[in-house]
Amino acid sequence: MSNVERLPIRSEKIAVLLNANARSVSDGLKRELENFVPPEDLYYSRCFEDARGIARQVLDRGYRTVLTGGGDGTFVGYVNCLFEESMQPRSISRGALKLAPLPAHAVRLPRVGVLKLGTGNAVADFTGASGNRVGVVEDILRARSGEVSRSRTLHLLSHEGKRAPFAGLGIDAAVLNDYENLKRSVKGSKLQFVGSGGLGYFCSVVGKTIPAYALSRGVPNVEVINLGGPAQQIGPDGRPLGRDISHGEILYKGPCKMAAAGTVPNYGFGFQIFPWAMRAPGRFQLRLTAISVPTILRNLRTLWRGGTPPGGVLDFHCEKVLIRFDRDMPLQVGGDAEGYRREVVFEMSERPLELLDFRARG
Repeated sequence: MSNVERLPIRSEKIAVLLNANARSVSDGLKRELENFVPPEDLYYSRCFEDARGIARQVLDRGYRTVLTGGGDGTFVGYVNCLFEESMQPRSISRGALKLAPLPAHAVRLPRVGVLKLGTGNAVADFTGASGNRVGVVEDILRARSGEVSRSRTLHLLSHEGKRAPFAGLGIDAAVLNDYENLKRSVKGSKLQFVGSGGLGYFCSVVGKTIPAYALSRGVPNVEVINLGGPAQQIGPDGRPLGRDISHGEILYKGPCKMAAAGTVPNYGFGFQIFPWAMRAPGRFQLRLTAISVPTILRNLRTLWRGGTPPGGVLDFHCEKVLIRFDRDMPLQVGGDAEGYRREVVFEMSERPLELLDFRARG
């Protein structure tokens, strides 16, 4: 029996793209969705190649809106596939009508809505998506009925061709790596529940990341060079600080435990790590810090809420930067662990995305 009352659905088709491997994409949710979403509009992926094929179908069938579900990694995966497939010439369908092939640059990306079906849910939180299974179904119905139809422009980062709303080198990526290692170590055991969701993150941070950083010897050093247009340092109040930093100039050189960039305010679990990200459209917020673990812990509530950071936290608005460490550092892009790097380039993606805003009605 469904927990959600059936609602009249508009004729506009919306594709629902889900990660079949996500814990929240349960058999119960699948049965629920089958009551409200036509089967031809429901897509499930189990690997990147599945997602690429689904993106191809979505563009060929001319969907104007898609909803992704499975977490930030699922959102990033589908969005990258949509971007890449949109660059291929294709014919677009409008019902039974087959239109002439369009050049790659003329293919419009659909708007993307993000359902709250992941662990961290940074993008879903940013757009006001609902929690729990009933809320997810309601969000789908609201989108399909036209109750939620407004969107906001989301600029994305790019690293080695991968587009994402945030990325980072250092302690933030170490947390992710430690979480993934914890999940693998307890998978299939009686302690598997410890390695999932918020509890898994808490256990990995307390049990691995913080002790490792507290006991580590020496602080990594970094050099950050502006490779884009004029960059701007941001003061602790969010206002511009000092003069513009020109192309080729060094933004910062010195000790650094984390170099992270984002075009949305938050990481997962509502952590407002980039509180000034939305103040400069077309540029990302870069945050650098070498503050100690005790200082992080003392200021954790303020940092989590995006408040005034303690001394030793530096923020910038940038278009493109080269980040060069003196040792290998863990890297994450869009919440996915990407191994270790000494040097990366973060830059703005070639074009923005239209993101469905669940807070806006009509």
